Amino acid sequence: MDTSVRRRPDVASRTSWVPLLAVSLGYFMVILDATAVNLALPALRQDLGGGIAGLQWVVDGYTLAFAALLLSSGVAGDRFGPRRVFLTGLVLFTAVSAGCALAPAIGVLVLIRLIQGAAAALLVPSSLALLQASYPDRAGRARAVGLWGGIGGLAAASGPVLGGALTAAASWRLVFAINIPVGLLAWWLTRRRVASPAGQRGRRGDPIGRCCGVRRCRGAASWDCSSTWASTASCSRTACTSSRSGGTRR
Repeated sequence: MDTSVRRRPDVASRTSWVPLLAVSLGYFMVILDATAVNLALPALRQDLGGGIAGLQWVVDGYTLAFAALLLSSGVAGDRFGPRRVFLTGLVLFTAVSAGCALAPAIGVLVLIRLIQGAAAALLVPSSLALLQASYPDRAGRARAVGLWGGIGGLAAASGPVLGGALTAAASWRLVFAINIPVGLLAWWLTRRRVASPAGQRGRRGDPIGRCCGVRRCRGAASWDCSSTWASTASCSRTACTSSRSGGTRR
């Protein structure tokens, strides 16, 4: 009997859309936070002060941390189970988003954004593994991955609009606080309705492959604020490609 995936009774038959929703909510937050902060920068500077370099780090630090840890987070998902890594990433991302909303100074916000990028790196590779486990048939998996990617595009397109609207209506802090209810909902749905693939602790990492991947992501992350989404998407594609081509080996 195959026990590599532990499912709750009748989860797949009764709520086949729920795993996609739970995973996509996490991915939506990752991409949204790469773009939503851009139009909040003038208000952020007025509130916290700081120069152009500090504001650039608020934007760039997130994606740099994301790029640097993306492949290693995929290895962690292989070893400890993608559901566990995904839940850890959700908890960390949600908590750090609250920290961003409460940041008292630009230096503190930059530091928290680096941690937020690390949390985002935990979410993306494990989300694809969870989709694979939740939709074992090829047609269902193809639809799920297509919708997952489309939701990422929607988050990228709506990020600047939503960020600007929230900043104009209330404060730049709401750009980060909006992640809290979304993260809590994603965590609850994942805990209750998403399959739990077992980790493979016997697998070894490929440090050379990861170093090459990080180098490629760092190159993609050398961008201006207007192309943040393209850089984040490029790093995500790098992780997916490396995972499919054997980013870990026995």
